[in-house]
Amino acid sequence: MQKKIVIVGAGSVGFYLAKTLVELGNDISIIDIDPEKVQRAKQELDALVIEGHGAQSSTLREAQVESADLFLAVTRIDEINIVASMKAKKMNPKAKILARVRSGDYQKKDALLDLKELGIEKVINPEEIAAREIQHLIQHATAQEIMTYNHGRVYMVALSPTNKCELMHKSLRTLGETYTQLPFRTVAIDRDGETIIPGGDHIFQPGDKIFVVCLKEKLKEMYRLCGFKQKKMIKTVIIMGAGKLGRIVARNLKDQFNVRLVDHRKDKLLKAAKELPDVLLLHADGLDVDFLESEGISDFDALITLTEDETTNLFAGLIAKKVGVDKVIVHINSPDYIPLVKGLGINSVVSKNLSTVDAFMRYVVRGQVHSVMMLEGIDTEVIELSPAVDSKIIGVPLQDVDFPPDAVVGGIIHPDGVEIAIGRSVINSGDRAIVFARASRVNDVEALFN
Repeated sequence: MQKKIVIVGAGSVGFYLAKTLVELGNDISIIDIDPEKVQRAKQELDALVIEGHGAQSSTLREAQVESADLFLAVTRIDEINIVASMKAKKMNPKAKILARVRSGDYQKKDALLDLKELGIEKVINPEEIAAREIQHLIQHATAQEIMTYNHGRVYMVALSPTNKCELMHKSLRTLGETYTQLPFRTVAIDRDGETIIPGGDHIFQPGDKIFVVCLKEKLKEMYRLCGFKQKKMIKTVIIMGAGKLGRIVARNLKDQFNVRLVDHRKDKLLKAAKELPDVLLLHADGLDVDFLESEGISDFDALITLTEDETTNLFAGLIAKKVGVDKVIVHINSPDYIPLVKGLGINSVVSKNLSTVDAFMRYVVRGQVHSVMMLEGIDTEVIELSPAVDSKIIGVPLQDVDFPPDAVVGGIIHPDGVEIAIGRSVINSGDRAIVFARASRVNDVEALFN
């Protein structure tokens, strides 16, 4: 069922939200006051694009907010998002309202403004979302990317198996026959920049980055089969950038790890000193090689680069990899740069903007679809959806289902438990399936479940 969705803000977050929602067949209106962003949206999106102030009533009417099912306010300015959301709710009380709000002041229990009372059903804080992703990557050091489902019971992990592991040079079919209880399902492979949705004949090759679905209790066995016989232990972490994201990450990690926070801006360090009195703060430039050597950067287990300059983040990450830092996480604003950065040998790339898009997509429900998320740097999306009551997929073993090409079921969430999907697995009414598919196949997958 097509939805009418109005988006305020055509920056990176708004643009990629609109692009994803258009691909899902929705009717999109997008608003921005910046002529360059408006021009880009007009050229690249099949959407109603409006140049104007997103918090003005006349602009909202032009975007047809009165008939909208969803209203998403995603500009970089909290106050515009809040006012635009308030007006949209007043103009259309039936619309579902979601807003990007970065300031914690609006989300405190004793805040003067209660955003839910103002009609905003869900608030997305970009820094908090990205910080949780980084925390997961530090806690699971072998993983290059990680997502969780069903309250952390099911994991999607991206990693590169070692060249001499038990998987190498074997097909998925052979592995299935060898390990009758294989603890994970391979749902995508990134091979030299090419995205593969694997079938039984696909053979693991050195250099593959694989995306697997695994139950939480089977993670240790999955890592062992991929060649990591001992879990990597991280003890010391250095964070470049004491901006808002850097401070949140330091706050989240400081009780588990030995954390140092570095920045050349004294005002940011003063703010960090007030918020994080038990974190060691260092006044220095992240690209100062002499400073890095004096701090013994090669002895650190992990480096996280979170400055506001992408070039600094990238070069600091490359320096750290060259001197032997085991785990390097680099923050990149633009999702367009992620494939390029990953080709340089960086362990993990985090994009606050893409994480924000994914967070919104978890709440943009369409029919039987509960969420749609993009995997960073590859042509694959993760869809969480349930079958309609009269769907032909119900009660049929997956091996007998005429499933769309370039799509695979990774896991099934039953009301009473979860399982990794295999050929004999059956999806029943009330279940949720985690499906991995190329963007061009998302509508085909949804049609199968409807």
